[in-house]
Amino acid sequence: MDLIRLLIRNWLSRVLLFVYVALFVFWINIYLSGSQEGFINNLFGALYPLISLSGGIFGLVVVSKKWGGMKSLIGRGVIFLSLGLLAEVFGQWAWSYFVVIKQVEIPYPSIADFGYFLIVPFYALAMYNFAKASGVRVGLKSMMGKLQAIAIPVLMIVIAYTLFLQHVEVDLSNPLRTFLDFGYPGFEAIAISIGILTYSLSVGVLGGVMRSRILLIVLALVAQYITDYTFLYRVGTETYYNGGPVDLMYMTSLLIMSFGIISLNRLEETKS
Repeated sequence: MDLIRLLIRNWLSRVLLFVYVALFVFWINIYLSGSQEGFINNLFGALYPLISLSGGIFGLVVVSKKWGGMKSLIGRGVIFLSLGLLAEVFGQWAWSYFVVIKQVEIPYPSIADFGYFLIVPFYALAMYNFAKASGVRVGLKSMMGKLQAIAIPVLMIVIAYTLFLQHVEVDLSNPLRTFLDFGYPGFEAIAISIGILTYSLSVGVLGGVMRSRILLIVLALVAQYITDYTFLYRVGTETYYNGGPVDLMYMTSLLIMSFGIISLNRLEETKS
């Protein structure tokens, strides 16, 4: 409840929630109209990154500085999360530029995938720094901690293989595409594993208040992971379209991650 009250009091949280609701109403109109292509669908894809743009800039300019920026573990974690959100903006707006302005079908891989893929290492680095700040090293000294350190990554690899990797074909004639096909789910699984370990093994940094923040960020990672799987599945079954349910899922995962960054803003309240 403290985390919810903190988010409600933050002005950016309220703005982002308003933008989300407005875009959700816009999406409902697209969905009910049955439109699966055209300017309106593409416009939705160009607008929803405003959420991640706001969250990313706020994290870099405001939140990270309150934690000492690159001089502290939590500060570095916030910076990498923020860069991940901004990488999403770059990828989506690069895609929108080609589709809406140039009116050409964007290939895969493309310059947009440069932004999309950067999200994965940025999030992994963020969770690594949060793990160190949350005392995971101490938690790993126990037998239960060691078991979790083995079981959680293995479980995530199994999930990644079951959902994604067993269907990926190695195409040596297109090594970049093969790398991205394996890299997206593989590295995302690593980021989620580190996040779950951080939440599970943290020993109470700042009185344990950080755990709720870490949990919110892990939920954002899981939401994006599920969305990426849904996207690949719909592309494979040729049921994906711009401005459809998958884009709504992406918008939701970006909102959750933005809330995760905002939740780390009030340093004084977190210490108390």
